[in-house]
Amino acid sequence: MTFSVLVGVKNNLVYTQYFYNQTRRLYPTLELVFVSFNSVDGTHEWLDSLQDDHVVYYYEERERTLSDTYNKCIELATSDYLIFAHNDMVLAPGFIEQLAVLQTDQRVIFYTTVEPPIFADDPRPGKIVQDFGADVNTFQRDAFFQFALDEQQRNEQAGQTNVTTSKGIFFLAAPRQVLLEMGGLDPLFNPMFCEDDDLLLRLSLKGLEMIVAFNVLCYHFVSKTSRFSDEYIHRTKQIERQSNRNFIRKWGFRNSAVRRQTYDIGLVLTNGTIDALRELEPWASTIYTNLDPAPYIREEQPFTAIDLAKKIKPLTAERTNGILVSLDGRKADATQREQVMFLQEIIHHRITKPRSLLKRLWYRVFPAFRWRGYRIRIIDPTTHEARLIHKELTYA
Repeated sequence: MTFSVLVGVKNNLVYTQYFYNQTRRLYPTLELVFVSFNSVDGTHEWLDSLQDDHVVYYYEERERTLSDTYNKCIELATSDYLIFAHNDMVLAPGFIEQLAVLQTDQRVIFYTTVEPPIFADDPRPGKIVQDFGADVNTFQRDAFFQFALDEQQRNEQAGQTNVTTSKGIFFLAAPRQVLLEMGGLDPLFNPMFCEDDDLLLRLSLKGLEMIVAFNVLCYHFVSKTSRFSDEYIHRTKQIERQSNRNFIRKWGFRNSAVRRQTYDIGLVLTNGTIDALRELEPWASTIYTNLDPAPYIREEQPFTAIDLAKKIKPLTAERTNGILVSLDGRKADATQREQVMFLQEIIHHRITKPRSLLKRLWYRVFPAFRWRGYRIRIIDPTTHEARLIHKELTYA
């Protein structure tokens, strides 16, 4: 069983060098795959200087998304199993050995991160808040290694080295062949954020088991290469907003949703405004409106790869969606427009709720109903989330 560690880098050379040196102290022959797009701090020159037969690397001067970066890593890797990592990490002793015990061709493994208390109020399985330093200059390596050893022994003695989960994060290991078949990560999320939620949803739909491995530990300095980096720190909120809107455009629900069915919803918006269109557009597969959408498209198109000119159609266009939802923008207030985020859940409830034979016949004859200002007509309740497993099928 062989593993490759994938590390997408963008500047922050000090952390990349530290990650490399610390990893090599533990694993001299572990394959490390570095990919950099548009680093300007000497990263590319440093990669060229490496004399290491077990490093694979690639760089370009142009800008690309985080998804593009890791997809190139997946392509270049030669091992059966791939570990997604960041360069602001330090692996603990036993990381690969403990991972090998659990890894299979049908399993995604989330490894455990030990982190300083930067996001202490955001708990999750596989996250331990323990401060061993905020950066490479203050990092207490020996203390962390001892902590990791003690943690591994405690878990072994308790007989709890892993747990099944339904929700994970980017820090994972998975079979390379599965990732290739799925087309890797989706660059719809530009430049980053939500690509991990999207990937994990697709892996789950593909039927892979997901577990958190408590004995596969690393130290994570936290967001040195993304939200807190010099490049992104002032744009993080905007990027997150854009990524969340693109996740909804793709799936029809928020990444925090409990119900995860993707319906083919056509939203018929009459008497609308640009503000209403901005609020409603991500939640439907197609928008039919008598509003001129050109100003909105000019404003929003730079932030999505989905062709909004094809998605937003005239009110007179043929309506081919499985579910049609109508809203009169002149009558709908802000509270009613906000309810659009619950449409998918309401539709699911309507379709799946047990009914008497008489009610089932009634709904078959009269498939439309009203809910909080929306008129909803269910023509074909087929869901389409399985079509989105493979990245190349994401867009028309």
